[in-house]
Amino acid sequence: MRNNSGGNVPGSSAIEAMLRVASPALVDDGVMPSHPLADLLNRRNGFYAFLSALHVFPSGRSGVECSLEEWNAPDLWRSLYGDVGSEYTAFAEDLFGGQFLISNRGIHLLDPETSEIEFIAPDLDGWCALILDDPEVLTGYPLAEEWQSSHGKIPTGMRLVPAKPFVLGGEFSAENLVLMESGKGMRYRGELAQKIRDIPDGGKIVLRYE
Repeated sequence: MRNNSGGNVPGSSAIEAMLRVASPALVDDGVMPSHPLADLLNRRNGFYAFLSALHVFPSGRSGVECSLEEWNAPDLWRSLYGDVGSEYTAFAEDLFGGQFLISNRGIHLLDPETSEIEFIAPDLDGWCALILDDPEVLTGYPLAEEWQSSHGKIPTGMRLVPAKPFVLGGEFSAENLVLMESGKGMRYRGELAQKIRDIPDGGKIVLRYE
C-alpha cells in the first residue's frame, strides 16, 4: 500500500489544495449532495490537472466531455474487467488510463493492463493528498509534458496508451506512448488483462489495436 501522507497545505484540506492546481470545472452545475463524490465535484465538477495527466470526470452532460455516468456504463469498458462491479465507480484517470475508483471502503487504483485493484486512500481528501505528494508517479505528468512538447495538447477524451504494454516490458517513455480514445484504450487493455489471466505458462499473446 502506498503512503498517503503529505500533500496538504497548512490550514487547508487536500481537496482545496488540489483545486488550486486544477483547471476550471468541466461542467458548471454541481452534483446531488448524496453523490459519493459530492465533496469533490460540488466544488469543481470535473477538471484536468498536472498538464492534463490527471482527468477527473464531471457528473452530468457537458456536450464535449464524457460524463461520470457515461464513463461507468457497463457496455463501454467495464464488462472486460469483471472485478470492477457495482461496488466501484471510476471517477478519474491518469495519463495512461489507469482508473481511480471510489467505493464505500475508500479510493482504489485499477491497473488496466492486469485488472488488479489496489487500495490507495481512505477517502477523497486522502486521495488528493496522495496525488499532490507524488504526482510524477500517480499521474504520469512528466511524460505528459515531454509528449505534448512534441505533439501538442492531448485532446479531450484521449489518453496516452503504451504501444508496448508496461506489463509486457514496455518502457515508461514518450516514444512508447500513442494517443488513443479513452474507452478504446480501456477495451484494448481489458483484452490484454483477460489474456494475461488465462494464458498458460510459456503461451503467447496477440493484441489488436483496431
